[in-house]
Amino acid sequence: MSKYKSQLIVSLVCCILGFMLAYQFRILNKNAGASKVKETNTDITVELEQYKNQKAELQKNIDELQKKVSSYEEAAASKSSETKNLLEEVKDTRLLMGAETVKGPGITIYLNPKTKILQNDVTNEQITDKHLVYLVNELISAGAEAISINDIRITPRTGIRTSGANIRINEENVSPQQRITIKAIGNKNLLNSAMSFPGVFNDFKAISDYKYETSDNITINKYNYGKSLKFDYAKPVK
Repeated sequence: MSKYKSQLIVSLVCCILGFMLAYQFRILNKNAGASKVKETNTDITVELEQYKNQKAELQKNIDELQKKVSSYEEAAASKSSETKNLLEEVKDTRLLMGAETVKGPGITIYLNPKTKILQNDVTNEQITDKHLVYLVNELISAGAEAISINDIRITPRTGIRTSGANIRINEENVSPQQRITIKAIGNKNLLNSAMSFPGVFNDFKAISDYKYETSDNITINKYNYGKSLKFDYAKPVK
């Protein structure tokens, strides 16, 4: 009887040891996984910071080169009236293409997405690319000369489209879950009238709080084209 009792005690001890070893192994794996995730996140953060620094340095070089170009243009403009007129056309083209930082009177629109209640959306809908395109078109129709969304300059070649959970503008992401700021420079009274027109924000009422205000001093940053503009298919008709 004592033999069986001894075997039972040994078996029970082995089971307890096995459980403890398995539990410890699981904890170690979990900690290792957490450490790996933390290390990966740290690497990503460092890499992003490096890219930001590189972008800032490149932007600095671009700004310096543009200052030199401006000085050359001013020197050339002083030589003849034809050159001056030509440079004025170039300046207008830059403004049209969003290649210059501009300031002036206009309007600022704030879109604040509806908050969540008990982890459930107030509505199943959210701000989409179509909503932003609609507002941009309304502002252009009201005479806006320059527009930006979250400080992203809108140009004649800007695409606004849904990309996964975000809205993609000029290869930059805009989250529909966070506040979106739209700036427009133009006749502030006309822009305000356009936004005040009944029904303009009907599609926003269920998904976003909104407000807009006019100002005499709005700044809209330029858009730095990552590559030179080149037309492969569209050619001028002679």
